[in-house]
Amino acid sequence: MIDGLLAATALAHDWTLVTRNGTDVMSTGLRLLDPFAR
Repeated sequence: MIDGLLAATALAHDWTLVTRNGTDVMSTGLRLLDPFAR
């Protein structure tokens, strides 16, 4: 549920979502940034 709220907020404000768990919101079309990705 929290992931959905974060994704909705990022979409509404045209923000990039910074998260380690992008798989839950990848289908939304959000810009994602995983600071721990190699």
